[in-house]
Amino acid sequence: MKVILIVLVLVILIVLGFRYLFFKIGKPVNLEVSNSYFHHYRKSIIVYSPMGNWFELGYFELDADVATFQPLNVDFGKDKNNIFWKGRKQLVDYDTFEVEDFYLIKDKNHVYSRDGRNFNELEIIKDADPKTYQLLDPSITDYRRYYWFKDAHSVYYKNKRITVSPKTFRPLNDTIAVDADFIYAVLNFRGEGAKMIEVDEVVQKHKMIEGEIHAINETYARIGNSVVSAFTKAEFEINTFDAITVIREIDYWRIIVNNLLIDKGVIYPEIDAESFESLRYDFSKDKNGVYYNFKKIAGADSSNFEILSDQYSKDKQNVYFEDVILKGADAEKFKFSSEYKKWEDGKNQYKNGQIIASTK
Repeated sequence: MKVILIVLVLVILIVLGFRYLFFKIGKPVNLEVSNSYFHHYRKSIIVYSPMGNWFELGYFELDADVATFQPLNVDFGKDKNNIFWKGRKQLVDYDTFEVEDFYLIKDKNHVYSRDGRNFNELEIIKDADPKTYQLLDPSITDYRRYYWFKDAHSVYYKNKRITVSPKTFRPLNDTIAVDADFIYAVLNFRGEGAKMIEVDEVVQKHKMIEGEIHAINETYARIGNSVVSAFTKAEFEINTFDAITVIREIDYWRIIVNNLLIDKGVIYPEIDAESFESLRYDFSKDKNGVYYNFKKIAGADSSNFEILSDQYSKDKQNVYFEDVILKGADAEKFKFSSEYKKWEDGKNQYKNGQIIASTK
């Protein structure tokens, strides 16, 4: 019995000791406003910990007046002297500081961004007028509404002032915007693959075209008898028709206009749009054949065509590397090798569409 009591006491002491040393968070200051500001478990201080998950998401002890501290929203708080963001004091005007609509942060002197170079400090949005700064279009219902702001003089995209006509400017979708005079490409990135860089630019691309303006989907817009789009590689494409009778959306990248397939802004008249079907990776097919990156794979049998990877495919007769027959490869035995990026068919080993070694 004594042994059991001793063990029980030790367990209790260990638990209490663990809690004393490692449990830093007590009751939330005001859970209805923020799940990130807490009273310390044993100290008379306020702590900031996102969602209370201090072990994974971090923990910061505020230099705040405990008696007067109150959260303003999830990340912002104040005491009788200072404004805090993520637990850190901010250099703002205390008396006029306000947070509206989550992303609209300002005082009498400046408008501030939460996405500045310093993770712990609000950054001043250069030249923004705090008296007139507001959402460009409050009717946008998703996260993108916070990409666009305006003041009495300018429009801002992701906190950068852009050169457009503020009175008539409006974004149509993810990639296209317009004002009374011009069409703009909205570019989040420039380049492709390893060379892709984030730019967040709104670039003037074309004089405005006459006609009705509306978005087709998130990447294409119709202006009169033209279809415009903007992508990371070409940045801007405009396709003009004598008349537009039918527009059908396929997915984010592809639409059909007047029975013509448009992929990433490029028209492919050789594709039968009515029977077109997008497959995995860069493969697709229509009633006339199978394609890799819209190049027809000569001789491929669509009835038993099989995609093996982002570059390899086969049917009962042949193996294909992208849009070319892999000569001599045994379609029945062709499979992925145990070695990185290599394939084999019992006779040869292949890499990048070339024989690199015999397996005999």
